[in-house]
Amino acid sequence: MSIYQIDNSRDTKAYFERIKATGIDVTHLAPWSDWDRTFFKAWELILRRAQDLDCKWCLSLEADNIVGPEALEVMVNIALYGNLHLVTHDYPLHDSAAKASGVSPTSWYYRELGVMLLSRQLLERAISEFEEFGNIAAAIFGCCTRYHGGQCNLTCKFRSEHRSGYHQSYQNLGPSECVGLMMPTPQMPSDYGSELPPCLRESAA
Repeated sequence: MSIYQIDNSRDTKAYFERIKATGIDVTHLAPWSDWDRTFFKAWELILRRAQDLDCKWCLSLEADNIVGPEALEVMVNIALYGNLHLVTHDYPLHDSAAKASGVSPTSWYYRELGVMLLSRQLLERAISEFEEFGNIAAAIFGCCTRYHGGQCNLTCKFRSEHRSGYHQSYQNLGPSECVGLMMPTPQMPSDYGSELPPCLRESAA
């Protein structure tokens, strides 16, 4: 098993250096202005690493998602048992953004890149056909359906927390340019971006 992280912070490598200091293999990717192109390039790097290491599976965990320690074993076993190329697990809205928007944190759940196991074969398809979809999440799900890759979505199989940290949000990327993508919490908390993350505070000192 190999841990790999990509930092797409704009105009600073402070977060990159913080991750690197922990011993995690990390790449700094200078972002494009839009979410779609930046994430596509990040997933190209992930695929290249998976190919170099001859990995069969890629586990995608967003940095603000905390899952139970059994998560990887559970997802791999389900994929092998069902001969599936894609296994996801629901994760809830950010609590603070849900409250600011006047909705319950459990009124809607994400089902995308945040907690996802996918085969390298499916990722190769998604990367090669990205331009048709214009969004990496849409490409992964679309290719899985198109080529009958098989998919399982879990809901309460293991702990899956979505940590809120909007007070330390760092405005970095524009929204997706794909029309119709849902924004379930249109209102951000009042303290959005009010505090620099520790690594950025240290670099600005």
